[in-house]
This record gives sequence, structure tokens and C-alpha cells, in this order.
Amino acid sequence: MKLRNYPPVSDRRLISSGQQKITAVISTRDFLLRLTNPKETPRIPREVRREAKTLLRHYPLEAELKPVLETAFNF
Repeated sequence: MKLRNYPPVSDRRLISSGQQKITAVISTRDFLLRLTNPKETPRIPREVRREAKTLLRHYPLEAELKPVLETAFNF
């Protein structure tokens, strides 16, 4: 089962503040990290855990990411 072809999110709200967007991106990294930890998320299928690890391989750290996102969202 390949997980890379994600369907578009149809219920996405267009009203989000820049800070909410930054929090969402950073929280996504934290979520992926939790998925890779079998003690924290014991019933996750191996393929999902592998996909999370693959996505995290080049995902920037919060300290690297936050300034870039703040610049992008004009803080």
C-alpha cells in the first residue's frame, strides 16, 4: 500500500492566521515523530511508520522552520 498519493483536502478553511499556519506545520512534524515511536503509538501499521520516517528525513527542525515560516507569512 503506497501512502504518497494524498487526496486533496476538500474541507480546508481559507481563513487561517499566519500563526495558525506556522503552528500547523510545526505540529505536523511533532505528529510524524509520534508516529515513528512504537511505544507512543503501538498500533500503527509498519508502512505508515515507514512513511512517517521517510517524510521526517528532510523535514526541518522547529528552530530552522519557524523563522522561514514567519518570513513567509510576513510577521
